[in-house]
Amino acid sequence: MPSESKKRVYNPKVETRLSRADVNRLDEAARLAGQTRSDFIRQGLLWYLDNLENLKEGERETRTAQAIRYASDQIVKAILSATDRICGMLARQGAEVGTLYELTWRACGTPEAKEQFTAAVNTAKQRQRNRLDTDEKAVAERTKKVVTS
Repeated sequence: MPSESKKRVYNPKVETRLSRADVNRLDEAARLAGQTRSDFIRQGLLWYLDNLENLKEGERETRTAQAIRYASDQIVKAILSATDRICGMLARQGAEVGTLYELTWRACGTPEAKEQFTAAVNTAKQRQRNRLDTDEKAVAERTKKVVTS
């Protein structure tokens, strides 16, 4: 029986250059890992090649997260701006309603007229509260449907 000759495996050599500081860091990391410099480099390079696609995907996810964060920030800014405008409009409207109320109150010449005016104001307030309660319930129901669907 003829002896089988062993096939020689070709393992190409890869070289690179590092700064002295990086070589020192490399040697320290290899020492802490209990490996030779070559084994440590080989293991690190193979890990990097095995995980390269995941690293690229992570970069894409990071860019997507940044875009989402930017868009969310812009939406929040728009909402805050709209809220400021609405609050300003409500404040001006409140001042105008207060002025009309005061003018009407002063125009009531008799105690009976003032009493009727106060009753009308209280009725209007109650109607407004009822409408707000109805509106709040409708909004709560619509929100509940959106959240649970």
